[in-house]
Amino acid sequence: MNWDSTVDVLVVGSGNGGMTAALCCYEMGAKNVLVIEKGEKYGGTSSYSGGGIWVPCSHYTIEAGAEDSLAEAREYLAHSIPAGSVDPAMLDAYVESGPEMLRFLHDRTRVRYESLAHYPDYYSDLPGAKVGHRSHEPAPVDMSLLGDEAEHLMPVHPMMRFLGRVGITQVEAQLLYVQAKGWKSMIGKMLLGYATDFPWRFKSKIARRLTCGSAGVARLRLSMIDRNMPLWRKTRLIELIANEGKVEGAVIEREGKRMNIRATRGVVLAAGGFEKNQAMRDKYLPKPTDTAWSAGVHTNTGDAITAGMAIGAAFKLVDGGWWFPVLCVPGESIPHLAIMEKSYPGTICVNREGKRVANESMNYMAYVKQAFAVHSSEHPSSPLYMIFDANFRSKYLVGPLMKASFRPDFTLPRIYYEKGFLAKADTIDGLAKQMSIDSAGLARTVEMMNTSARTGKDPEFGRGDSAYDRYYGDPTVTPNPCLGPIEKPPFYAVRMELGDFGTQGGLETDPNGQVKNIDGKPIAGLYATGNCAAAILPTYPGPGSTLGPAMTFAYRAARHLTGANG
Repeated sequence: MNWDSTVDVLVVGSGNGGMTAALCCYEMGAKNVLVIEKGEKYGGTSSYSGGGIWVPCSHYTIEAGAEDSLAEAREYLAHSIPAGSVDPAMLDAYVESGPEMLRFLHDRTRVRYESLAHYPDYYSDLPGAKVGHRSHEPAPVDMSLLGDEAEHLMPVHPMMRFLGRVGITQVEAQLLYVQAKGWKSMIGKMLLGYATDFPWRFKSKIARRLTCGSAGVARLRLSMIDRNMPLWRKTRLIELIANEGKVEGAVIEREGKRMNIRATRGVVLAAGGFEKNQAMRDKYLPKPTDTAWSAGVHTNTGDAITAGMAIGAAFKLVDGGWWFPVLCVPGESIPHLAIMEKSYPGTICVNREGKRVANESMNYMAYVKQAFAVHSSEHPSSPLYMIFDANFRSKYLVGPLMKASFRPDFTLPRIYYEKGFLAKADTIDGLAKQMSIDSAGLARTVEMMNTSARTGKDPEFGRGDSAYDRYYGDPTVTPNPCLGPIEKPPFYAVRMELGDFGTQGGLETDPNGQVKNIDGKPIAGLYATGNCAAAILPTYPGPGSTLGPAMTFAYRAARHLTGANG
């Protein structure tokens, strides 16, 4: 083999998993580390996301004075993840090493997280669950610190920027979207800071304060810059180079030129899932499925998975996704994630028969899984329609519609109506006819919800009964913060699809992050983490159940390939 370049470690992918692996390898003694990124911008879906990580018993949790234990975390995972779906050794490795990983990065790099006191585990009624302090979000960071690298950072999802310009944290988003006490003063301070930051306004329309996923990625990239660690953008993985069962390097393509890169200690795959590969979606995922319904970045086409399978790696959990209900807005290339608006009191989500398919306030992952579970050609769950009234429209933010005072009806583009994304009518019957929903079915469902709003109980799905349901409820609404009537015209319907933020099927790995072959044996020199590896927490037990494992098994892979296990 003629090698064009030799490194200690080659990392494929520049999201949280990839850059964590690179930094940990460097700090553990492998100084010659190369990170490659297929896209023009670095950060991938990690940067695009909310950026949260689910890590029980971290030092941030302890410093906040919260009570938690590894035993309780194990108990919760035992009840929230079906037996047999994940190797128990993988779960043990995750629970034990998550806090270690965060401490390691905190002590040695610019990585900083903040414990979320009130963001509950997603299955909060199960044994071992906690109502806060297991999820963490990145501490905001100044974009200007990145210098010229700032323009190459993948921006956070537009929904996490107020008015498309000012980044907001997850805590601030929860306050803003439900318009809880203090939201106006919070936004006022943000906008004042934005307007008076004159030096930065000459450089960018986007506020310099990075939040959510972009802040997490920026902190990792800053830490790499501190160490002069290279990151090659517009560089894709072509294939892995294996010899006698050991991966020795990879063939890559950088701006049209192929290169053979030798990796003396190992290759770490951290290149995301296959959510933007329609052929793979059609082959593996439940139907209906469409790349247009995915909020993952466009470069996630399964390259690392395909390369691993080509040398005999095992592929596991192939039909799984990180499911989200999404709003595919006409004229926009990026779907909106319908996380909060479907949870607020005064809305229901129905199918063509006018029937609800699940508890709208349950976590987004479980909601879509339930929708798929009851889907059939006779009783389809796709598309769904979010139904609400004028009171709801005036009070809450709904995807691109915002709220009526921010974006009145007369300012909404006609294409919303013409493409069947939005409907508006003075009666429920008229609304149903516009969206081809069964009128009698929708009328019954609305009547049932109005009764539930008065009694505070949802006999159909138990909406509002759990702590997670109530997290995105409105505390000013009684007797149930998740239930409100739909009674004041005009009435609205917004089309919603069964989308995702990525896929969870990937290469099977062991507790060291080593990729296994189809016989269950580790492939020497090959590691995987993030969405190109099979999910460790496939039911999404808490906010940050993708990035937490991605970073933790990146840390464990670095320990193993550098020999720093002790």
